[in-house]
Amino acid sequence: MKEDFEKYFKKHTWIVMKLIVVAFLLLAVGEFYLYRQVVHLNSMVSEGVLQIKEQIREGQVTPTPTPTPTLKTVKQTPTLMK
Repeated sequence: MKEDFEKYFKKHTWIVMKLIVVAFLLLAVGEFYLYRQVVHLNSMVSEGVLQIKEQIREGQVTPTPTPTPTLKTVKQTPTLMK
C-alpha cells in the first residue's frame, strides 16, 4: 500500500508540474504575440502620423483649428442666506 501511495504521489506531482510548465509556456507565447501586435500597431500609427504631417507641410491638407469657446463665463457673487 505504501508503494502504491508513493507511485500515485510521484505521478500526480509530475502531472501537476507538467501542467504548470505548459501554462507558463502558453502565457509566454501569448505575451510575445501581444508584444508583436503592439509593435506593429505602433508602427502603423507612427506611419500615419508622419503622412499627415507631410501632407500638412505640403499644403494638401489644412490642419483643423482649435475650437474657441463661444460662451462667456459669468462671475457669480456669493449670496447670503437668510
